[in-house]
Amino acid sequence: MGTGTDYEEKIAVFTNGWNDEYLGFALQGIRDTATRYNMDVYVFMDYTSYDKTEENILGELNILNLPDLKNFDGVLLLGNTLYAAGEIDILRERVIEADIPAVCLEALIDDIDCFRTENVNGMKELTEHLIVKHGVRDIFWVGGPSDNKESIDRYNAVKETMNKHGLSVDPRKSVDGSWSFAIIQELMPDIIQGMDRLPDAFICANDVMAMGVCLSLDRAGYKVPDDVIVTGFDNLLSGSYFSPTIASVDRGWSTRSSQATEHLMSIMEDGPRCSDTVFDSTFDPGESCGCPITAEEAFIQKEGGRRTYSLPLERTVFDWHLLDIDAATAGIKKKSELHDAYKDLWSKNHSYEGDTFALCIDHTYMRSVEEDIMPLTEGYSEKMDVVFCMVDGRVMPEGSIYTKDLVPYYTSNPDDSVMFLFVPLHNQQYCEGYLVIKDNYKVIKDFYLNSLVSHISLGIDRGRQNIKLENMNRKLQEISVQDELTGLLNRMGYEKLAIPYLEKLREQRKKAIILVADINRMKLINDRYGHLHGDNAIKITANAIMKMIPKEWKAVRYGGDEYVIIGEAALCDNINHVKKKIIEDIDRQVAELKLPFKLSVSIGYVNVVSDSNLSIEECFRMADDAMYKMKEMAHKAEESEA
Repeated sequence: MGTGTDYEEKIAVFTNGWNDEYLGFALQGIRDTATRYNMDVYVFMDYTSYDKTEENILGELNILNLPDLKNFDGVLLLGNTLYAAGEIDILRERVIEADIPAVCLEALIDDIDCFRTENVNGMKELTEHLIVKHGVRDIFWVGGPSDNKESIDRYNAVKETMNKHGLSVDPRKSVDGSWSFAIIQELMPDIIQGMDRLPDAFICANDVMAMGVCLSLDRAGYKVPDDVIVTGFDNLLSGSYFSPTIASVDRGWSTRSSQATEHLMSIMEDGPRCSDTVFDSTFDPGESCGCPITAEEAFIQKEGGRRTYSLPLERTVFDWHLLDIDAATAGIKKKSELHDAYKDLWSKNHSYEGDTFALCIDHTYMRSVEEDIMPLTEGYSEKMDVVFCMVDGRVMPEGSIYTKDLVPYYTSNPDDSVMFLFVPLHNQQYCEGYLVIKDNYKVIKDFYLNSLVSHISLGIDRGRQNIKLENMNRKLQEISVQDELTGLLNRMGYEKLAIPYLEKLREQRKKAIILVADINRMKLINDRYGHLHGDNAIKITANAIMKMIPKEWKAVRYGGDEYVIIGEAALCDNINHVKKKIIEDIDRQVAELKLPFKLSVSIGYVNVVSDSNLSIEECFRMADDAMYKMKEMAHKAEESEA
């Protein structure tokens, strides 16, 4: 299976996927710059967040373990997204250890060059505008995580500007919204209801929370900006679509990401370092602070209105695709069926995944489907099983790759540039593998990618459970028809497997053989030497039978020391030779184990010809009679020896 080569030039980008609008701008800037340098871009993305369980966060963070940074020419960290689970600290340590050129975007990290837009000037400009233009005197702060430096800087900028005008900020009038729309939606109703009166403005640390505040105020019967002003930060496109448009602070994301990538390319060629390059943020007024919008902004808002209509329809179509993903693995019962299930799914529709993508399942996880081992919780196996791969719209054969190669069926081209997205697949903390997508970062928008990988992960786990359940049922079935002491078929196995086998031979008009075996003087062995030796006698006889008969034949422990063997005559050249070999093997085992008793068996048999009118019961009686004649002869021989 083709993989990347040693001459490949590539950079690793690490980011969180939740801020989809920011990533749209940032990845576009990175891609445009990397293309000019014919550099491949490998984007490793997690979806950690503050409201996820610890197990889920561990599963997401495992994607940081996937790449060996020593195999890359440079690293770009989208630092303002890597805060939910300490990703920044983890990645800084690995960058330093790999001794690789690196740049961090929008977060200051020791020993790594940083390109960032400061948080202060734009927020000061916003607060100044609210005070001077709109007469704001009393504010409520809606912040990011309480320990987040960006949020702290923005809050301090608000306080400093308020203090400059002789105003103060009541520390009790604040809430930690953790950058989350969902958290704000949960917290704001109680906050609004508990207020004696509204503040003049809710100043929010990002646009996502600002939109959440606006909706909460609207539900409580208040209008923005008529009753209260609301502002944000980041100048999201969705804030321009929103009504009212969100007054915000612009950070020039696409420009910053392009500049950071340019600098990374420079230091990869031993260019000068710059520990911290800072650009000004700027205030962008909007309807939510009471300012009119420009004609261009009105057009954007109008387009947003149209999108509001089309988005539910688009999402409905996408949801149908997710249902197809769910259904793909619902009925599989074997590992070998996974590829075909996904082939049926994505051959029909891969419009969201793109024309080139692969489902790489961790080898340990695949082993855990049929073996009694647990999937990994940290790191990846040496190999990945490529359960499904499509290249340029063509389904590729399933196979495996070394994990270090990352992308199946890919050989880099020094005159071209591609971008790969890597997203973890996991069930809670347990690693399933990863999804890799080529040149399709637009799938991040509206959280389509997160929904895709969530449903794929659930489908893989469902398939695993189905296979394990099927294997368990098969084992239970085997146990139900298997004698515990000898491993031969038991009486139920005789009814369910041996008799149907004989009937099938007769239906096919094939000659069959029925053997009946019985241990001589078994009661004497039990009475004189104990039941432990008696069990040994039974197992030794069973071992000899299984070893000497054709594997297609059915051997049954019919009773305590009685055995029935049924087989197709054509599979045995000489039945008397088989009888002799069974007896010889029993003698050999007795000698090796140095047992204190003599062990012998009597074996009788009957040929069942294809055109015989005898019933099965009559055939067995004839074989049984033959065995008893052998037993009588054996007993007479023993008596004469005595």
